[in-house]
Amino acid sequence: MKTSRSRIRPAILATLPALAALTALTALTCPPAVSTVHAAANSAYFAKQEWVPTPLPAASYDTVFGDELYINPAFRTRKVTVTYNGMSWVTGMDAFLSIPVRLTGIEGRIACTFTDLSVFQGFFNAISAQLSAATSQTNLPLYDNGSGTYIYLTSESHLEVRPEAAQYLANLLSNMVLSGGCEDIAFELGDTLLSVVGNDRQLSVSPDFVLAGECTTSFRTSGSNRSNNIQVGAARMNNLVVMPGQTVSVSDTILPRTSANGYKSAGVYLNGVHTTGMGGGVCQISSTVYNAVMNAGMTVVERKPHSMPVSYLPKGLDAAIAAGSKDMKFRNDYAAPVILLTNTDNKRLTVQVLALQSELGGRTHKLWAAQTGSLTADTYLTTYQDGQEMGTVLIGHSRYNPLVEEGDEN
Repeated sequence: MKTSRSRIRPAILATLPALAALTALTALTCPPAVSTVHAAANSAYFAKQEWVPTPLPAASYDTVFGDELYINPAFRTRKVTVTYNGMSWVTGMDAFLSIPVRLTGIEGRIACTFTDLSVFQGFFNAISAQLSAATSQTNLPLYDNGSGTYIYLTSESHLEVRPEAAQYLANLLSNMVLSGGCEDIAFELGDTLLSVVGNDRQLSVSPDFVLAGECTTSFRTSGSNRSNNIQVGAARMNNLVVMPGQTVSVSDTILPRTSANGYKSAGVYLNGVHTTGMGGGVCQISSTVYNAVMNAGMTVVERKPHSMPVSYLPKGLDAAIAAGSKDMKFRNDYAAPVILLTNTDNKRLTVQVLALQSELGGRTHKLWAAQTGSLTADTYLTTYQDGQEMGTVLIGHSRYNPLVEEGDEN
């Protein structure tokens, strides 16, 4: 069985064997701005002449890198060589002559700041295009009992040059201008200048992992921001492999609710009032997960109800999360891993839990609640053996405050 995975784990750059296939791509050279004859003539001329920069007409002066009055014209004959794992890419610095710069006088020297990095970025984009042709596929065994039961993580990844490389090259040139030097530049792409970019990962699971529990809730009436938050958070729970004895925090797994992590402002319950806050709607994820893992016979170690009732589940079946105060945590007490799958198609959030069939032993579970008052409910778990009811236990009590504001943005 294959399932989509959106989260990407870091890869070790040195372990991408497919890069060896690129060794034939040994040179990428930007077109020269001057002819080879002209460049050779310039080189001979500069070897005989000592160039002296003209004083700047102002404390700060905007021009281009090829301005020979203030920047050594010998840069026209220099080159930049970038290497990685036996491959190399070369561009002449004459390709940089039209790049805008700002010159500043500092104690008799000239400081050069590049104000447009697009030419440098174009050079590294061309390198990235060649690096991306080398794709490494890995099959990481997450669980294998040696008897045909397994969970494998299959992923593809390739290298790209980080955007910071353009500024790195600009800094090298700026430092050389400031020091009065004029030399070729050569450097190796290392971890700080390369990123491993992964495609969607897939889990390959043996067929004896079966559906142990699930829950579906609707967010059909939710606005775009709340829907976004559910989709972003649920994606981080998808393909989650929980090892035996491992405890999972839903709040930690879906990451802090910030714009940097993809969340938006939507309706939340705060201090007994329905208002708006970053990441509004993620409690629907924790509530749906709560029901799914309980139905799968897992152990819930922390669960708190909302301060007010929610619309997507009956009273007693919700599970609130709030950074620093509320969380939904569950533990895998089975002897084999369990797998959480999530889906948000058609504005319906479905959480499924897969467990090893031999671990279930014919047992199934059902979480349910009975309302004991207008704002109170008791939660129960009923266990079945081969379809026959074996017993019911009280899980807990939930008490809510009246709704302060109408709406389904909980």
